[in-house]
Amino acid sequence: MNSHSDMPEVLSPSIRWFFTNPVFLSIELILIYSIINIEFLYPNELLIGSSFLLLFAFIYYFLDFSPVTPIQTFLIILAVFIQIIFSFFSITIPQFLIPMTLIFSVIVSGLIYFFFSKVIIDNGIVNFKSNSVESKNVSIESRIRTIGGIFGFGDIILHYKEKKYVISGINNNIEIRRKMIDDHQLQPHKQTATWSGTLVFFLICTMILFSPIILCLVYFYIYFSSFTIPLRILFSVSLTLFLLILLLNVRLPRIRKDPAFDLINLELINTGMWTKIFLLNESIVVKQLFRCGWGHNNYNGHKAPIIGEKMCGKWNPLALLIMHNIMLVYQMIGVHRRKIYEHHIEAIPRTYTMPGKYFRYLQEYVPKPLNLQNLPDDIKEQFFSLNEDLKQSGLFIDDIHAGNVRINSEGRIKLVDGELYTDGEILIKNLLVNGIDDRLNGMEKVLGCERIIRWVDHRQSVDDIVNQG
Repeated sequence: MNSHSDMPEVLSPSIRWFFTNPVFLSIELILIYSIINIEFLYPNELLIGSSFLLLFAFIYYFLDFSPVTPIQTFLIILAVFIQIIFSFFSITIPQFLIPMTLIFSVIVSGLIYFFFSKVIIDNGIVNFKSNSVESKNVSIESRIRTIGGIFGFGDIILHYKEKKYVISGINNNIEIRRKMIDDHQLQPHKQTATWSGTLVFFLICTMILFSPIILCLVYFYIYFSSFTIPLRILFSVSLTLFLLILLLNVRLPRIRKDPAFDLINLELINTGMWTKIFLLNESIVVKQLFRCGWGHNNYNGHKAPIIGEKMCGKWNPLALLIMHNIMLVYQMIGVHRRKIYEHHIEAIPRTYTMPGKYFRYLQEYVPKPLNLQNLPDDIKEQFFSLNEDLKQSGLFIDDIHAGNVRINSEGRIKLVDGELYTDGEILIKNLLVNGIDDRLNGMEKVLGCERIIRWVDHRQSVDDIVNQG
């Protein structure tokens, strides 16, 4: 999948970044000024309006959306203090002069960053910030911030000596990082996942999903105001649960075409719990994740508020559709993490996503299954080394049964499936999976490795094979 490139590569923020950062921030500021002008008569009620703007500035700074965030935060704080000074000395200015100047300054700072933040890689030389450095002396990492990830872009971070240079707004930044490593000989920078990972995003989505339920409860509680409090609680909870169960049992159609319809001419070499696996060539397989109704259809072993059988097919209960799609999202997050950490964790095979195919990816073909005939003599040492690599990267890998471990031609283990979670995510994942999936008897460490986890179910474990060897 690699090919050396003699073409220069230019890394710069995308137009999508410009509209979701400085332009969107300007819209937020317009809304904030409108609210504090209408509700608090700002700048006449100076304390409340100023406090509101300062709080927004500090939250915005904490979220750290891009390298221009400190400048944008400074501009907001400066605007607040200028307004305070003018009010203190009773200097009369047009009401909208300071807000419009602030918004103009935010747009200008964004434009400067958009047009002048560029990195050019050409003939083994990396040019950035008036520096020209050999690519082999520069290391590179990719980072996806929550908001940027939603809009499809992230950061590329270049490290040279003790300094780093961040370019935000790079579309498909994980794949760009790999290209820089494979085609332009930049070095992979050692990355460590944050403790929280996607927890903030998960909690926000959970709140959004549950907010209609809360609103419904409040509405019914107010509606039954003529009853006593115990009856109001009973009626509001009962009616909300009744409507929720009805809603979650609404049947929605699956997507019209089998997602793997264009792969039927390839050899189907395996079907996993969540995937169909096709042989593309002697070194690459194509993995197609099942969409709801096209595979992984039996949810009878799961806790879900479904009336009748918990099955998907041509028509799918909303509750199962939500569960299925959440799992798909986290599987694809795991795929993207594999692309980031494959340079540092030897047991992760090379993985490639496919543009326009959101639940399909390519992976290095690992020919041998893990069994007694292919069991490496040093398999325990390999797993201990993998556990240490995961620890240094701040990750756990989940669902590692024997079928997800294969052996390459050099006798090295490769984990061809299994999701990667951060330290914070693994706690929530274990609670959810153990609480929802009745088929499981818990989780176990693989060969005593605390960061390599298997689900205790009917599938053969790595420990079973090693103990027989």
